[in-house]
Amino acid sequence: MITPRRTVISLLAALALGVAACGGDSDAEKIQKDAAELQQKGEDLQQKAQDAAEDVQNGTKSAEEAAAEIQSDANDLAEDATDAASDAIDDVKDDVAVPDEAQEALEQAQQDLENATP
Repeated sequence: MITPRRTVISLLAALALGVAACGGDSDAEKIQKDAAELQQKGEDLQQKAQDAAEDVQNGTKSAEEAAAEIQSDANDLAEDATDAASDAIDDVKDDVAVPDEAQEALEQAQQDLENATP
């Protein structure tokens, strides 16, 4: 299943590879670090969702409470991922070694990201 989080993480990974290919090692390292942090946050959220499901089954939390908590955390993760992707795009666009076609693709990706953000 393709989720916004996976899409953004994939975008960050692609940007990291593109930056590395263009010689921007420090940008690539930052993008890779951000992607790893987002991946960890996603895994933490998945665990929290499993824990919340158990709480609902055990009767210690209502389904509505659990859903609200998970949705809030998912929204935070989506916002963090969008911010990281936007920052990564900005960093790469500023690199003079990035070809014009790649610059245009990055600008389009940033526009798509802005349009996808609620």
